[in-house]
Amino acid sequence: MFTRSVVQLISVLSISILGTGHTFASIASTQHQHGSYVILGQSPNNAPTALARTVIDTQYQCPSIITMKAGDKSSAINMVPRENPNHFSVLVCEALITFDEHYGIQFSDKTLALPMATSTPEHIQIFGDTGCKLPKSSTSQGAKKPSGCAGGTPAQPFKALATLGAARSPDVILHMGDVNYRGTSGDVYFSQKDADGNLQQVKQWPYDAGDGISQAAHCGQDPGMAFYSQSAINASRPDIWENWRDDLFMPAQDLLLAAPWIVARGNHELCSRAGPGFFYFLDSHSNLIAGDKQLSCPAPQVNKSALANTQQIPTYQVNFSNINMVVIDSANACDSFTDSPFQAVYNKVMKDADNFAARAEQPTWLMTHRPIWAVEGYDPGKSTGCTEQNQYGCINQMLQQGIKHLPNKALNENVKLVLTGHMHQFESVSFGDKRPPALIIGSSGVALSGSTATEKVNVDGLPADVLSLGERIYRDDAQQSAFGYLHMSLSHDATWKADLISPKNQTIVECDSAENKTHGVCGLAQGVSLTP
Repeated sequence: MFTRSVVQLISVLSISILGTGHTFASIASTQHQHGSYVILGQSPNNAPTALARTVIDTQYQCPSIITMKAGDKSSAINMVPRENPNHFSVLVCEALITFDEHYGIQFSDKTLALPMATSTPEHIQIFGDTGCKLPKSSTSQGAKKPSGCAGGTPAQPFKALATLGAARSPDVILHMGDVNYRGTSGDVYFSQKDADGNLQQVKQWPYDAGDGISQAAHCGQDPGMAFYSQSAINASRPDIWENWRDDLFMPAQDLLLAAPWIVARGNHELCSRAGPGFFYFLDSHSNLIAGDKQLSCPAPQVNKSALANTQQIPTYQVNFSNINMVVIDSANACDSFTDSPFQAVYNKVMKDADNFAARAEQPTWLMTHRPIWAVEGYDPGKSTGCTEQNQYGCINQMLQQGIKHLPNKALNENVKLVLTGHMHQFESVSFGDKRPPALIIGSSGVALSGSTATEKVNVDGLPADVLSLGERIYRDDAQQSAFGYLHMSLSHDATWKADLISPKNQTIVECDSAENKTHGVCGLAQGVSLTP
């Protein structure tokens, strides 16, 4: 299943790519690299793939990859540049590597060891919603704006969590999306001509798939409505390297080298926002994979629909020996709407995911940004209520509708767990034997949301036990923030246990696939409560 035959194509490919006009002074040293990592994905023939990448200054040549075990420099694999259609100020170099082998990047001054892509991961770490975003109260008039999102500073507390996670020797890192917050503020200024033909700066909200804008301009984009994108040539805040550096590559430097990554795309990585950087730095598609090609965002067209301005990542799987990870691009799956052209997209997405699960010999976990089943605060204008009194709202309507289009109107029984982010909190939703449990890990750095339900409610037609953390928890009556990442241990029989770890390196929540906790698969750790 894990072959190195495709690696042999790299030397020929590197010659053709490097011969397209790139000239370099010398091979980069480690002082000129800003992050080295491994991204996992899938080839067109369904085999798992591992791509070694490094981000370097543009005036230097890509380094090479060597096998660490043999230390034989004669077998070096040339790294080659990824296409850079959005003209980021750094160069991403990559090479295709095989599973269960130790590799290093041979920079001009030393060799930097890469994490091994193991075919049988046992220790899995999950992060979500990790960039730097200040609390809303901090930006209100007269309030003192705290430091933390200044340019050139790493996102916190993500940096603290990432450093703790790296020290625990994970086998694979799952990131649930919404990586770049610093560069994706809600409103952006666009240069537009007024009725007299004079240029003026007009504040608009870039397309965000139904988040942060009124229902009148919902996820399908009303007919005749202009499409605004940060990637437009007249936008004041394009997607740039510096924001990716500060929100990901600086804070996660240790975590990037700790284990290979699988990254779900969040709505902050829509093509109208930080999508260009996502496809350049983090997407698993590559010209080095036989039959595949690197993906990128289309050039934004203000008079075209949101659907026409979209790059949808096909559903894919990373087929480990002990677990099958199916990754869904839910960036455009609007939380509260189904009456849009995107519904047909997600009907197919859920069908593809279900087919992967049905064919897998191993248990399947679904991984995506937006929750399929989750409980949030109720909004009379858009929410589907989870209780008769409508104290809480249920999401995601578009993904749920996609499941209802499946032949059995339910996910394949081989789907054992759903992992998501998007909501700025930790939440577990447990259905007993009726559905796979859903874990929402959206509390790894971005300003947290308030708590919702911690009780039994009705989610998409079935009763569910819900444990929802808000902005804070209490340990022995002392208040602490509820930030955290999930450290999961996977057994040989595909059962698992997990702890939500705080920036203080303490367990906040304990989870167990046996579903014997107070609130389904998860419960508060000893000494922890949601109220004083």
